[in-house]
Amino acid sequence: MRFIPIDRLKPGMLLAKAIYDDTDCVLLGAYVELTKDYIERLTERGFPGVYIEDELAKDIEIQEAISYTLRNEAVSCLRECNIDQTMNIAEKIVEELLNKKSVSFDMIDLRSFDEYTYRHSVNVAVLSTAVGMGIGLSTKELINLCASAMFHDLGKLEIAEEILNKPGRLTDEEYTVIKQHPVLSYELIKGKWNISSTTKKAVLSHHENEDGSGYPQGLEGDQIHLYAKIVHVTDVYDALTTRRPYKKPYSPAEAMEYLMGSCGILFDQKIVKAFIKKVPLYPKGSTVLLSTGKVALIVENQKQNNLRPVVRLEDGTQIDLNEWEQLSVTIVGVPGEEVLAGDNLLQ
Repeated sequence: MRFIPIDRLKPGMLLAKAIYDDTDCVLLGAYVELTKDYIERLTERGFPGVYIEDELAKDIEIQEAISYTLRNEAVSCLRECNIDQTMNIAEKIVEELLNKKSVSFDMIDLRSFDEYTYRHSVNVAVLSTAVGMGIGLSTKELINLCASAMFHDLGKLEIAEEILNKPGRLTDEEYTVIKQHPVLSYELIKGKWNISSTTKKAVLSHHENEDGSGYPQGLEGDQIHLYAKIVHVTDVYDALTTRRPYKKPYSPAEAMEYLMGSCGILFDQKIVKAFIKKVPLYPKGSTVLLSTGKVALIVENQKQNNLRPVVRLEDGTQIDLNEWEQLSVTIVGVPGEEVLAGDNLLQ
């Protein structure tokens, strides 16, 4: 299977994975042939693209980092603001990730605009847990970290949608409202005895920056809790790479460049390094443009160097960019995709 952005879908393409709405009902089943009407409806709903099956990508298999059932259960708990059950979900996410021999983040999340806040929080929880595993946190610490990520944007549910999804620049007053969401999230969980103080602290501090320019308290460096530093990185990455009503998504590689360029200013360098080791710059099944001018499909990422994946050209030729004779060939971008970042990108 391979991923095709929504604006490059064509009638006759065959779906490789089912598409669901925000209530987990099937909109289109796997192996349904796309029509012009289906493509228009998916576009209207704000889906970033779909996975298709074709001859070029028939042997590429892509698995979710966590099971679809658990992801939907997590979304449901957040939608209902069921805080106690969300803590149980955090434990399940950690257990599922720890039981996997390898955790893959190759799957591009197929989210519509309507369910962004919930799906985003689950993604940030999974990514944060993986980073925590990478730096050697204990199971208990991973659960508290995962819970921090699940709760980090809970306060946004109390902010008007016209502000959250505003396509243009926010006014000073609107930005002041947005900046309240860490405090609002903290207020929702601060009285819960079964939520650790470190989790509460991380929820409150996930928008603090290394140089002290963040909010709500203007903390810097070592004043910021480790969990908050991790959630900050994964939160921004997922926001950057997600299509929103007011912006097209960054590619994973572009988002990584942003994270690396902001080390010491917004982010802790050690956390960014740990994140880069866990998340591939070019997800399997995605299309890239090579320095040779040729378009290629990502077939496999290599843990030792995810800048140099195995790719497949449109004629079926497979190239390992990590091989010595291929070192002059580089990935220069995504064909036909421009990044249009909105002013509200990293709230």
